[in-house]
Amino acid sequence: MKVLLVDDEIFAVRGLNSMLHWEAFHGELAGTAANGEEAMEYMAATPPDVIISDIKMPRMDGLKLAELIHAQSPATRMILLSGHGEFEYARQALKYDVADYILKPITREKVNQIENLLIKFYEENQERKHRFLNAWNSGLEEKILTILHNQDMEALDQFFRSSYFVSTMHSSSANPLGIQLINYLYAYFSQIDVNRTVITVSRERAMEQFWDSPGTQEKINFIITSYYDVLTGMNQKKQAYSESFITYAKEYIGEHYSDPEFNISVLADSMHVSLSYLSSQFKQATGSNLISYVTAMRMDYARRLLADRRYSIGEISAMSGYEDARYFAKLFKKKTGFTPSEYRNLKT
Repeated sequence: MKVLLVDDEIFAVRGLNSMLHWEAFHGELAGTAANGEEAMEYMAATPPDVIISDIKMPRMDGLKLAELIHAQSPATRMILLSGHGEFEYARQALKYDVADYILKPITREKVNQIENLLIKFYEENQERKHRFLNAWNSGLEEKILTILHNQDMEALDQFFRSSYFVSTMHSSSANPLGIQLINYLYAYFSQIDVNRTVITVSRERAMEQFWDSPGTQEKINFIITSYYDVLTGMNQKKQAYSESFITYAKEYIGEHYSDPEFNISVLADSMHVSLSYLSSQFKQATGSNLISYVTAMRMDYARRLLADRRYSIGEISAMSGYEDARYFAKLFKKKTGFTPSEYRNLKT
């Protein structure tokens, strides 16, 4: 447990450092600072677990330091040292969640008091670590990210109904699991190239909302709602994209199917996608094979042309998108049961 000592009197810092039994609270000296400004510079580089600070210091006093630590690093614990004339002043620091304030001069008894606080902090840290490890599941991150990337609502339902999720969220490990799940959600956003600033701000807000949820069920509801909102939004975007994708394909086919040079590879190139992707998406959206769809449009057009005797079979073949009249005739018979001539005679 790293401890930062802050006091403008160098001998006070050295004295406290030498009097503390560091091994009692598994601690080590993270560094020293002569005032609040130096302490904040240290915080920016290597945040300690605990700050022990004098109140009365030049440039930035201990009360202002406590205010900044409370706002910027609430997990960092703080103990203030104050003289007798600063007693009421020190009491103001309680609104910044200062753990305690110790009156000077620092005697052996006062050092024991500080050590007891540090032992308490260490035990609380160990308890948090224990809860986190109990909630930890080494395969969970991969599982969650797979669900999100596949937009698999059914798999997400199964996870939130699982005994692991339900029992953990109703135990002392609820907060660690909840924080993990929020982090996985934002890891997914990072992987799909959401703006980094947006991720940072949104994640902080989500963490605050989760911590501020008043009870177990509210925390569970927050996690589940966050995931469903993301998956529902992604599915809606995916559906809208799929609809416009298929609409474009059908419109392009409708405009070009009668061109003998048109084929589905040309269509895929025009849409800047692979032929396999286009075929699978079209099949999934319409239930129809892409080649069969084009062929059906050409055959339907050919049947309408055959009703007009102004056109020869060869001309109708070319007008329907087939340069080879013999191939057209063979395909027409396969699809309709009649040769083009037989079909013409039946319909006219």
